[in-house]
Amino acid sequence: MTSPAPKRRGARKKRSSSLKSSVSPIALMPAPYELICCARLDFWCFVELVFHVLHPGNQLVFAEYLEVLAWLLMSTANRKKRRIIVNMPPRHLKSMMVSVLYVAWRLGCDPTAKFICASYGDDLAHHLSELTRRLMLSSIYRRIFPGTRLDKKAVDYIRTTEGGYRYATAVGSDITGFGADEIILDDLLQPDKAASESAKERVRSWVQSSVMTRFNDPNNGVLIVVEHRLAPDDLSATLEVTGLYFTLKLPLIAEEPEHFVHQGRTVMRRKPGDVLNPARMNEEQAAELQKTLARHIYLSQYQQRPEAGGSGMLQANKIPRYNLACPPEFDFKIHSWDIGATISGNASVCTKWGVRRDPDGRWVAYLVDVLRLKVELPDVEAAIKAQDKIDKPALIILDERGVGLGLYQRLWRAGYEHVTGSTATKQAMETQDSKGVHPSLSKVERFGQAVLVISDGRIFIPAQAPWLEIFLYEVAAFPNIAEKDQVDSMTQFVANFERAIKLALQNISRGR
Repeated sequence: MTSPAPKRRGARKKRSSSLKSSVSPIALMPAPYELICCARLDFWCFVELVFHVLHPGNQLVFAEYLEVLAWLLMSTANRKKRRIIVNMPPRHLKSMMVSVLYVAWRLGCDPTAKFICASYGDDLAHHLSELTRRLMLSSIYRRIFPGTRLDKKAVDYIRTTEGGYRYATAVGSDITGFGADEIILDDLLQPDKAASESAKERVRSWVQSSVMTRFNDPNNGVLIVVEHRLAPDDLSATLEVTGLYFTLKLPLIAEEPEHFVHQGRTVMRRKPGDVLNPARMNEEQAAELQKTLARHIYLSQYQQRPEAGGSGMLQANKIPRYNLACPPEFDFKIHSWDIGATISGNASVCTKWGVRRDPDGRWVAYLVDVLRLKVELPDVEAAIKAQDKIDKPALIILDERGVGLGLYQRLWRAGYEHVTGSTATKQAMETQDSKGVHPSLSKVERFGQAVLVISDGRIFIPAQAPWLEIFLYEVAAFPNIAEKDQVDSMTQFVANFERAIKLALQNISRGR
């Protein structure tokens, strides 16, 4: 990454120490040649110089997090980071910084660069594109980047004379024919769709089937996701759990210490309770906002910590937590497998449990891992054997109904005598209502039995884990959710807690 000019660094350090005045001094002076040159190399300098073009009469109010975001975006230009998620509260300039200013800066630095920028609808996509076009046609932009000129200025398609472009589109649109060096996904889901499984799946499916295929160079393409959080299983959560993305997650009010360092210099530091931008919203205003918003809206959109709503059968935030990084010592482990048979169908899920006695002598269980595999049945069998070899569980609970029956029989014949079926749970009971729907009452009954065990304080889940948000979403939303595989895996064990413990102890006594 190119280091900014020393003079700007000194000036910025001085400004940062007196943020209460907050207005950028660079924006208040004519742009001398040195600053013009600096803006070509340094995105943050560029932001300070051109912000007034899109906000006439308003000056940029400096906040440290904006510099953190600028540094992060610059790291994509030199490909130090190619997969980025930015989660920030509404009205804190995230779309302006990423979808407008950054794109314009990159096309100035490289007029051959190709962008695809998507939003939830045409109106937002066109608005962000129009702002980019207006900036690139401004006199200050032409001074900074005299070599970047536009030969196509359509509202959804801005193209330079060198062949670079910014193509704006919406979720679900056909983007065949357009390739990209960088793709920006900015608010692909509307807040009122956060509870819609079909809307979230539509976004996930479109990203996987259409967006991810549009990179000109898949090994060098950049993907930036910009959104405030909406649900535990929104696009940010789905991508973050892959471990491939750098996530900048900035709540309105800091909940833990935050410390960002770039090139040996502290760019931003917050302690719990500090607001993100005091000049934009101070602590009193943030507290008032929290009072006026529904809890789930405030926690998701402003704190970037979505809580599932769901059916109310089980409040996920009531389940006791523990530190997965420092787990207690377990007496034995139990694996519970819910079986799927195909790549395109339901996932096969294994919940792993560590079991020990609590100070009162009761058996309690800790959820230590969740595996979700979309593979065919032979690969599920291989995974069960591999995980058995790793953890050596005292008991493997297997859903032997349906596609799992043959798998259960093969494991037994192969000598896996510590495998037991899930038939202690009642066989599915089917009734038919006036609409001809056949609900499976056994899953709901089994979930209800599991709730009793959880309410008794005998089940613990991690305070933090990469898979936790999506797991909790299923738990809290059950049964009003399409995918119930993680819940089924959990309740196979938890709803039959005493029986499972007894079988595990019997296996241990036999030398397992």
